[in-house]
Amino acid sequence: MPGIVIAVMEVLPMIINSLQNNIVKFKKIQKMSLFKLQESRCLLKFFFGVFWVLTNLSRQNAYAEAALPATSYKIATVDAPKWSDERKKEEVRSEIDRIASQGFNVISLGTYKFMPMYFVDYSTTKYPDAQQISLDRVKKNVSTIRDNMRYAKQKGIEYIVSRSYSHYIPYQLWKSRQNVFNPGNIYTRYLDNAHQNDLYKSALAGKGDVIGHQQWTNPVYKDFFISSTVQMLQVLPELDGFLNAYAEAAWTLDEQKLKEDQWKVWKENIKYDETNANFIDYVNHLHRILAEARGKKAFLGIRDWYVDAKILEKLDFPLDEFFIAVKYGGFDQPVANYGPWGDTLKSKGIRVIQDMLVFDAEHPHPLYWYDSDFITRMIQNVIHSGFGIQYQDFQIKGDDKADNPIRLLAQETVGKALKNEKFERKDAVTFLEKYYGKGADNLLKSLELVTSAQEDNIKTKPAWFWQGDGLTPGGLGTERYYMFLDNPEAPSGMKFIRQEVVSLKEYVNATLKGKDFLQAQAVRWQSEKRRTPVEVTTAMRKNASEAVDAALKAAALSSKKAPHLQEIVASAVIHQQLVERDIAFMESALAFFSSGGQYDGRYNTSQEMLHSGVDKKAECIAALNKQVYHDLLIAELCNKYMPRRRGVRHSEKAYDFTKRIAAIMGQKITLPTQANETELKKLVNIIETSTK
Repeated sequence: MPGIVIAVMEVLPMIINSLQNNIVKFKKIQKMSLFKLQESRCLLKFFFGVFWVLTNLSRQNAYAEAALPATSYKIATVDAPKWSDERKKEEVRSEIDRIASQGFNVISLGTYKFMPMYFVDYSTTKYPDAQQISLDRVKKNVSTIRDNMRYAKQKGIEYIVSRSYSHYIPYQLWKSRQNVFNPGNIYTRYLDNAHQNDLYKSALAGKGDVIGHQQWTNPVYKDFFISSTVQMLQVLPELDGFLNAYAEAAWTLDEQKLKEDQWKVWKENIKYDETNANFIDYVNHLHRILAEARGKKAFLGIRDWYVDAKILEKLDFPLDEFFIAVKYGGFDQPVANYGPWGDTLKSKGIRVIQDMLVFDAEHPHPLYWYDSDFITRMIQNVIHSGFGIQYQDFQIKGDDKADNPIRLLAQETVGKALKNEKFERKDAVTFLEKYYGKGADNLLKSLELVTSAQEDNIKTKPAWFWQGDGLTPGGLGTERYYMFLDNPEAPSGMKFIRQEVVSLKEYVNATLKGKDFLQAQAVRWQSEKRRTPVEVTTAMRKNASEAVDAALKAAALSSKKAPHLQEIVASAVIHQQLVERDIAFMESALAFFSSGGQYDGRYNTSQEMLHSGVDKKAECIAALNKQVYHDLLIAELCNKYMPRRRGVRHSEKAYDFTKRIAAIMGQKITLPTQANETELKKLVNIIETSTK
């Protein structure tokens, strides 16, 4: 519909101009004696002119749609496998109905590693050994996904695109042509150690189906990829394009280094300049393929994980025929503001899509959070700034369900915001009452308090956002002091994350200059409406405690059979431990830097302790012990109560950074190795008794 409106606006001057010209002619003719014959001819020309313009409207519309602003594209990502599963047709159609009703007009299917192998019959091609799955299954896949695509377009979905990673190959083809894809076994050790080596090992074990890290410089692979892509577009005419990630396994490698086999770390083999050059060639080929197959209707986008914005100018087609999807703040963590690099790309004429999770944001996943005001602000900040949106909460992580009430609530809220409307708090209460009855208001309050606490938590760690990849509760154990700082390579010092919070280093420097100076700074910060780290952590602790109280009240007022009730209560309890863990870690950083420490684990690697006149080493050790104490409780509780990510990223940690900080200060530290049994039983009892 937007495309039609734009097209009409573009051709309207043509219609008016034609009308005016013919009216002028008509008036002149009226003054002539032979007026009747001339009048007929003139009117005929006029109506023919109008008819010509209108009959060309569809062609004008095609060009207009190709130039639609990014804000016209509202993309919902879905799990691809079920779209090819004839047994799940009803589930898929229900999902399509919900997506269309909430204002989305693009569906992105993914995430694939090598999509063509599910839909192409290779038996009649020059790559018959690429047939990874049976021909019968291929035919069923094609038939089922096309039925679902047609249904989606009947419901108003304008574009259907695939979402794939780049440079994978079907295992069967790789296996049968080792002399081409692994000559002399030079890639074997690399594949065994590089990123996503689990996929490689799974394929060798007969469980997986792709091998990554294929080389665009290999003419056989390049030809196979291009021919497979062309064939896939032929058998799936409803597929309008791609939104691919040139990431993870798309590096161009130095084959000479691989042959010499002297490398220690797999990244030593990457040729970065060549990777950029091959990226450009790859995108140029995709553009050509889509232009030939889909014309101006084609949709071509790349997710920006490893893309240097400067090299995009080397593409050999207009940049406004291209989309870049950037990770929005709401992808890794709940952040109300988008990153300034989106504006940089937009200034080059590229249509930019902000790629976001909300309900399933990497942090604090798997914990629950929700706030209608916050989510509306997130979405409208993006739309009003001229970006499109790719929303990923229709995909399912772990053992969660598509009908999880909090997931559905988030989807409703995002859908309203996309329409420039607001899903009010009272609407959220009404929505939750269907599941939690009288407990709905308190349950919502608990989720809102968690959101406030984590919004503050994230503001204290701008570099964590820049480097973070979902440091989930009980997670990777990669907490470092650099996270509290500004990444020196980041745009504007990550001010869009920190916002009104005084940086940890600024606060420490003020404290070291004495009480009078600190008091003067406090007055200035207050006048600037800025908050200190201590003020932020005080608010976090208060919100976390009240979130638990509200969750327990919700449980008391709800049916014990209410969906996910125990999980939501457990989430609030775990969140309180998360807040205590993160506050303890910040307190250790304040004590360390106040004592003259410099080491942050990334930007400053000096292990020298400067003379600051302050000795808070004992406080630092106590805070580090407290951090580990709460971390161990989080891991145990997540494994017991969080099915959305049970057992993932909760493996035993070494706490190497913690031990290094103690060593730098010349202090001994003995960390606990197991969760405190008494405290664990207490927390488990709170969760269990409140929900039974």
